Amino acid sequence: MKNEYLNNKFFEKVINQFQDSKREKEKLKILIEDINITINRKENRKVKFEKNKIDLLNKQELYQQAEREYVDSKNKLAIAFFTLSENIVRYAKFQLIDVDDAIQEGIMICFEKINRFDSRKGKAFNYMTTCILNHFRQLYRSARNYNELKKRYLKYVQFNNNKIIIKNGKEIMY
Repeated sequence: MKNEYLNNKFFEKVINQFQDSKREKEKLKILIEDINITINRKENRKVKFEKNKIDLLNKQELYQQAEREYVDSKNKLAIAFFTLSENIVRYAKFQLIDVDDAIQEGIMICFEKINRFDSRKGKAFNYMTTCILNHFRQLYRSARNYNELKKRYLKYVQFNNNKIIIKNGKEIMY
């Protein structure tokens, strides 16, 4: 997969499938809850609710199908995000960031930002690449700042240790 190219049309298609299947799954979940409430309400009033039970079974089947489509599109999307993250990591070559961790971070950030993507407003490849690069830059800045802070602290400790003399188990300032 090292030299695999990510086609933007395929990428947008997979993203749209994921978003559609997620919306459909959530919609069916709400409908199933609503039908269950209706059945419980009719059961308490001792009214016939056979039609509602048939509707419930139909919606549950649709929900299971939507769940399968959601998982399938999520897997396709994870592969696409992996390819994108891997290519960006190879391109960017940030020094203080582990390659495997960076790829995982890239995939996770893409899944976080996927709900905000709208294919009518821009290209998926550009949007996700920007999200990943911004996140990598933030990771790099954090790692760099941590290393600089650690160096300053070590210099401070070394400086202070040079001023302290220990005599008979007691520290005396120099």
